[in-house]
Amino acid sequence: MNLSRLSLKGKKNATVEKNITSTSDYFSMDNFYYRQISELTGAGGWSVDFKNKKSFFDDQARNILNVPKDYNPTLNTGFNFYAEEHMDKATALFFDCAQGKSFSTHVKMRTYDGEIFWAKAIGRPLRNNDGEIIGIRGVFQNIHEEKFREEQLEQSFRLIQGHNSRLYDFAHIISHNLRSQVGNLQMSAALFDTSNLSADQNELLENFTKIGKSLDITLKHLNKIVSVHNVASETRDSVVIEEVYQRVVAGLSQTIRENKVMMYTDFSEVEEIPYIEAYLESILQNLITNAIRYKHPDRDPEISLYTYEEDGKVHLLVKDNGLGIDLEKHGEELFKIYKTFHGNDDALGLGLFLTRNEVEAMGGEINVESKVGKGSKFIVTL
Repeated sequence: MNLSRLSLKGKKNATVEKNITSTSDYFSMDNFYYRQISELTGAGGWSVDFKNKKSFFDDQARNILNVPKDYNPTLNTGFNFYAEEHMDKATALFFDCAQGKSFSTHVKMRTYDGEIFWAKAIGRPLRNNDGEIIGIRGVFQNIHEEKFREEQLEQSFRLIQGHNSRLYDFAHIISHNLRSQVGNLQMSAALFDTSNLSADQNELLENFTKIGKSLDITLKHLNKIVSVHNVASETRDSVVIEEVYQRVVAGLSQTIRENKVMMYTDFSEVEEIPYIEAYLESILQNLITNAIRYKHPDRDPEISLYTYEEDGKVHLLVKDNGLGIDLEKHGEELFKIYKTFHGNDDALGLGLFLTRNEVEAMGGEINVESKVGKGSKFIVTL
């Protein structure tokens, strides 16, 4: 490759030549602070002098590229240190930089003895006192290990995504195929003539009916879990939190009245978010229902909900004055399916499990703070 076209031309060429000839500061990297920074970061420095058609590698660059001690790079041979597959990319970046455009990129490079590695490369045009570009100065850093780990993580992520997709597809098929069979069993049990059955036969039929109902509930739960996977891919729309909250409270109005629940809300800090509305409704309903279900027997329930923004993230806080929970004892199992901790007959251990899955499917997280006898506080990062 002939880089002679990068020679500086024009009516100010004499001034440029004088500046380059009279000082070496433009291309010098031989100072204490530069060497210390280079050693600490593991970054190698290089520069190109267009006027004298010279290239320079500092000690760290020579070490990374494993060049012989007596090796002196040139404008043309410098490109040999880029992998063949990235040669065009490196060339284009270099010539753009020679025209005044800086670059920062990841590129495959090669050592003097042919070993390929990933590098982070940065280049800046070097100008003289008159602002004319007289060369390029840059640094590069071997990031091969980091890039390898990144590729491994991406591969693992794709593998997990594939496994999850197949698992949900399997669950959907099982749920769909069994629902019709369970429905037939329940209908058959309901139509069965019990008038001529013995006591033992009646007891057997009752047990059979209970098993059918239990299996039907389990399949409904499975359908809900599968729906979390399916709905998460939907487009997010702008959702007004107050409107969703009012709809949830309207659906729970009878339960709220019966339990004398005091509701407090403040959504003024964050009134609207891009979200899947059905998910937000389900999250609010589950957390409010959970607070009512585990109310303290010695006081009327109080539930507070408000939104706030922190560190660029939107949070929904749901606080109650209920029974609370021993997080040291039950914290790890709190969001697991079919886990209950207060012995309520109507508790299924599904609400918090579904809530966490819905929140995480949207890319958020849910955390809890709780004290036994004082109440709980759920913080949802939306």
